[in-house]
Amino acid sequence: MRTQTPSIILPTVSPIGTETETIADALEHTSLEFSVETLRDKMVQVSATEVVVAGLPGPLWIWIELSPYLSTTTAAYWSAIGGGGGVMPPTVPTVIAGTGVTLTTQAVIIPWDVHSKYARVVAQTPVPGAAAFWLIQIMVSAK
Repeated sequence: MRTQTPSIILPTVSPIGTETETIADALEHTSLEFSVETLRDKMVQVSATEVVVAGLPGPLWIWIELSPYLSTTTAAYWSAIGGGGGVMPPTVPTVIAGTGVTLTTQAVIIPWDVHSKYARVVAQTPVPGAAAFWLIQIMVSAK
């Protein structure tokens, strides 16, 4: 008689895409738009590195915006999770504060379960530093 030994089957998390951006101004920097309609357990992993000549980089705001349409079709429907987004500032962005030490890297994971066809990541320093900025890399992943 043969017995079956239970085995652990781990869920697979697949990267959907990555992007690198330099944030040195007060403009909103928007990622590519990702199709997330059939995915679950979605998350954005952000790695933010400070580049400091003097002072501090401004606080780095990061948020996720969702829409049923691509922006090439219409930009009217993009809104941030938790409110805001599109033409309005986000209500509750994830904020990373600078330390003033060059090449300090901070990481944050932003998960979300809100259903939508498309998602994008937006980053901004509303008050940029005069001689310091952020280099960020994002990875969007899901099951």
